[in-house]
Amino acid sequence: TTEIYTLSLHDALPIFSPLHSNGRAELRDEKVVMPFGDLAPRPDIRPEVLLKLSGKLQTTLELSQLIEIFFTEIQQAVLIDGLTFNHAPNNILLSQGKASVHSASYRLQTQQDYMGDLMFHRSTRFREHELANIEGLLSTLVYPLRNALRYHEALAAAFRDPLTGAGNRVALDKTLSREIELAKRHGQDLSILMLDLDHFKRVNDEFGHGMGDRVLKEAVLSMTDCIRQTDMCFRYGGEEFLIMLSSAEEAGALRIAERIRMSINELRFTGDKGTLQVSASIGCSSLKGDDSMESLITRADEALYVAKKHGRNCVISDCDMAIPEPLDTQTVPTPNPNR
Repeated sequence: TTEIYTLSLHDALPIFSPLHSNGRAELRDEKVVMPFGDLAPRPDIRPEVLLKLSGKLQTTLELSQLIEIFFTEIQQAVLIDGLTFNHAPNNILLSQGKASVHSASYRLQTQQDYMGDLMFHRSTRFREHELANIEGLLSTLVYPLRNALRYHEALAAAFRDPLTGAGNRVALDKTLSREIELAKRHGQDLSILMLDLDHFKRVNDEFGHGMGDRVLKEAVLSMTDCIRQTDMCFRYGGEEFLIMLSSAEEAGALRIAERIRMSINELRFTGDKGTLQVSASIGCSSLKGDDSMESLITRADEALYVAKKHGRNCVISDCDMAIPEPLDTQTVPTPNPNR
């Protein structure tokens, strides 16, 4: 049975070993190793190894580089086959080396900060003195890791809409232009959806801006629940959103768009003035060889205009607009600020 040592620290200082604190190590098979106090093995690491490791960990704020440096440098004190870092709140999962039969897991936490879980992998069981060495090495990682996490969170916040959690326009410009370039280079499909919540001004006017904020947040949750991990949702402005669908051709994009439309249409909100149901109109465009980011967005926006013109709560592809209307009813789409 693979033995997983788990450790939760709540002291102000980063002390990791259950053998040197009031914590305890739990095995996967529910056996419990109680503290041994002064009888516990102490770290046996040369000072120059710790000094070198500490210095190298101070050279980067990039999480992936930090974990790679730590994995490489600790081999001088304890041999491991692989290392996995997981920080669930920020959806971060990083790995070095390979997973093996035996593993030891440590939760890195102080009174102020949760800094993730580190799992060490090896083909043979860890001995007590090796675990003591790992815990000694972890003491050099804590503060560089905390700084890297704060840097990561600051960067993420700079590219995220504070209300809905969707990407903002800065993130959209950077991401979509890069993905268009990659899709063209590798001959891959790419589609986008332009989504607008129908009659949203009426929601704010009749139910209040607090309800409007609730609608926006729940709508984004519905969108993200319907798309894949490789897809991204951005707040384009107001109640309008852009969804980037990687490796999705027109038919696949339309299926996802319809799932999103149905999911949003099932939302119900209850307030002082009664129950509110919302709907969304969606325009879809797929990447062509001569497309720029601007032309791709323009076609999706024009398809969205047609969707709203034709009754709202529907999905329209830019290809649907290629069919000309009769000459006496033909109109040219123009921007509508009140849609």
